[in-house]
Amino acid sequence: MVAKSKNSAARAEPRKAYQKPILVKAAVLSAVTAQAPTSGSSDSSDCWVARAAFGRTDIRWMIFRAWLLDDAPAWFRRLYLRHGESVGNWLAGRDSARVVVRALMLPAVNRKLRGWQINASVNC
Repeated sequence: MVAKSKNSAARAEPRKAYQKPILVKAAVLSAVTAQAPTSGSSDSSDCWVARAAFGRTDIRWMIFRAWLLDDAPAWFRRLYLRHGESVGNWLAGRDSARVVVRALMLPAVNRKLRGWQINASVNC
């Protein structure tokens, strides 16, 4: 058994009272969920390929959509909007193709996240 010395007991800091965590709406979620639908579209999200690649419940498809609308080259955005629905339908049942497409989309998702993190740290 180890005995505590009087000095170590005196140096111990008192315990802080428990504080219940508070959920704060972060800049990342605000930027993703505040996207306005594009005009003239039949589907408000226009991100068929990303939804097929990541799945509807994965937030990364929305982050890819934000990248597509804000940062993607115009030629890529036009190509995606023109052919995305048919590619997304084709991709839906092909797991190995989904893995490849997801890997190709992840750099854009990560770039968008880094941009939001930099903006959030500047605004704090």
